[in-house]
Amino acid sequence: MGVAGVAIVRLSGPGAFDVADRVFAPSSYTSIAEVPVRYLCGGVIVMQGQLLDQCLAVRFRAPGSFTGDDVVEFHLHGNMLIAEQVINLCIRHGARLASPGEFTRRAFLNGKIDLTQVEALADVLAAESEQALFIAQRQLHGELRARLQDFRERLLKVLALLELELDFVQEGYLFASVEQVTGLLDELRSFVSGLIASYQTGVRLRRGPRILLLGRPNAGKSSLFNALIGHSRALVSAIEGTTRDYLEETVSHGGVQFRFVDTAGLRATSDSIEAEGVSRALDLIATADHVLYLIDGTASEMVEAEMSRVDELRGMSKSSTFIPVLTKSDRHDRQIDGCLRCSIHDRSSLTLLLDHLLAGYSTTLADSIALVSHRQFVLLNAMKDRLDEVAYVSETETELLSADLRTLLRPLSELTGDVVNDDILNLLFSSFCIGK
Repeated sequence: MGVAGVAIVRLSGPGAFDVADRVFAPSSYTSIAEVPVRYLCGGVIVMQGQLLDQCLAVRFRAPGSFTGDDVVEFHLHGNMLIAEQVINLCIRHGARLASPGEFTRRAFLNGKIDLTQVEALADVLAAESEQALFIAQRQLHGELRARLQDFRERLLKVLALLELELDFVQEGYLFASVEQVTGLLDELRSFVSGLIASYQTGVRLRRGPRILLLGRPNAGKSSLFNALIGHSRALVSAIEGTTRDYLEETVSHGGVQFRFVDTAGLRATSDSIEAEGVSRALDLIATADHVLYLIDGTASEMVEAEMSRVDELRGMSKSSTFIPVLTKSDRHDRQIDGCLRCSIHDRSSLTLLLDHLLAGYSTTLADSIALVSHRQFVLLNAMKDRLDEVAYVSETETELLSADLRTLLRPLSELTGDVVNDDILNLLFSSFCIGK
């Protein structure tokens, strides 16, 4: 719990109104049940004749609440001691503490939200950037669920027609056309492939893309790092090898939270501590989404060799995008294809650098649903494998085609939570806080 202007204590369940009546005295009503639903009512909470708080209460009647149960919320003054005393008083009168995510779990079990929305709610609460919040909100509002439910219903209709065909197989009747089945499968393949392709970008947006600054000593890494974050965080010196360990800070640009990492300059050295810093810098390549390899544009004799060094380092990671950057552009006019230019003394060049990084995140997801859940990613890959195994519809016997299509129902149902086991639910809700 944190300090705030208001603290909310929430009761949910069949006994919520009874517990509320034992601890709360509304000022204009004899009981909480008389208070109109969704109406904030003033009153007091008293324990053994002692006033705990003068507060507001609101009730929600099942199923018209977030959880689908009867719910009462006490809006208290935001002192943690008051909230704890009220919680203990409620427990004394028959309530119990909620487990992590139990309110959301009840909402799911009562059919208020599906499993994709549960995962989206966790992402809404954890979002640290506008783009991550945008993706989570789209899922929370049910866009992914709606598409999945649509495919599931259409698949069930096709299966029903195929089952009907089996009853009239001797007569040779066809109730499901080849075009209808192939059209559905092609559409489903495209949708599944698009979601799978969006996964890495969605995950990066949720945690913030990690940008590694690499290069030789005095290439301008620490200076650029400081300029991007807006204050002097890294030590800058004309002496080579100043940076020994790596530093990480976040920069928000265009609704995306970038995580920049300053590292030790790459060179052979007899200094054991500096050598460890160089080793750590190279190890970080595998964890980076993008690597900005900084090259001192004023050192003309080094530029060609440094560009070759970029090609060598690319082989160390298949997932990282390498971007060579000529620094100190205010002191030279060198241009190299595929190489960005920047100067810490030219703010517009830093903005262009950030815009280049932003390009892969702000526009590609604007009109699509992005995947951020690993559970969903695994299930969609299983669907893709099964879709790839479905034979050409026109050459498949009705019974075999029906069996193939049925294998797609399981992952579709697991995605929305129509079919799910308790282990998955326990793992999912364990990531929520107690009050959600």
